[in-house]
Amino acid sequence: MPGQFERLFGHENINFPEYEFWYYRFLSGNFDLEYDRSSISQPLTLLDLPMDSLMEVIGHMDVKNRMNARKVSKSLRDVIDSRKVDYSRICIDIDEKSIRLELDDVVYNYSDEHFQKIALKNLENVLKSVKNVEDLHVVFYESTPKIMFELFSKIMENTKFDVGRIHVLPGKLKYIKLESFDESGNLDDLVKMDQFKKAKEVDVAEYGILDCSLINRFLHFNEFRLKLPDIRREDVILIQNALEKLPNDRDWTFYSDNLDRIEVEQAIDQSKVINHGEDFQIYYETKIPNSEYSIIFDFLEKHHLTMRKCK
Repeated sequence: MPGQFERLFGHENINFPEYEFWYYRFLSGNFDLEYDRSSISQPLTLLDLPMDSLMEVIGHMDVKNRMNARKVSKSLRDVIDSRKVDYSRICIDIDEKSIRLELDDVVYNYSDEHFQKIALKNLENVLKSVKNVEDLHVVFYESTPKIMFELFSKIMENTKFDVGRIHVLPGKLKYIKLESFDESGNLDDLVKMDQFKKAKEVDVAEYGILDCSLINRFLHFNEFRLKLPDIRREDVILIQNALEKLPNDRDWTFYSDNLDRIEVEQAIDQSKVINHGEDFQIYYETKIPNSEYSIIFDFLEKHHLTMRKCK
């Protein structure tokens, strides 16, 4: 039936409200095509609501409804994007043949034709309306094409250059965890991003091996886990000095296949040691001068060193 009206009036001259009007008019036996409709008010749409009411409606939409409503019109899409939302968890899992996007409890799986383009576009759209991300989890695999990592990085890096447009507030990103199948991730690019600089906790121990010269890029975090090619005496001294000067509790964990415990022990100022144990695990506790804090060196596993600042 709508197709018949389109042929009669022209495709460009009729939409669903027009079709509905003429359908019921003809149904009642009125066939005058010259009927003057100027005196009839135009039907209201959702966008005719007061802005406060419209934002209230959008505020009650869940993730899936927001994604669907964005497709209705550009005007509605702009309004939806202007209503900022918090996410407790965003997880992006990027493989060669599929992408999985988790937004809190809502999961999207992409594997059809052009799935990379569709998935990353949806992710970009989501980030436009993000106010706060508690936990950002990103997974790449050995089979993940390099171009996918580059496209994803570009989306995230845009927040550094145009935070007002993307609206991922770097200061609100509390926890970053990255993993790579063969631990070949590029940490050189990661440490340049504002999201990285403003986070509170970072776990990249299974993402890539950090060049020792970049350790100082991590020393502002309350907690972090990272992997090094080795743990040298001078690195331990650098980290120990930073812990003594920084405020509050800190919990920093280092992994290295080449960890030499003796090398670490040589960096510990033995005159400051107030506790030492070797029964269940090897640890040292040193007192920070003129402070109620101490530093604990824990050798929890063979290739594992944790340095904690605590009271």
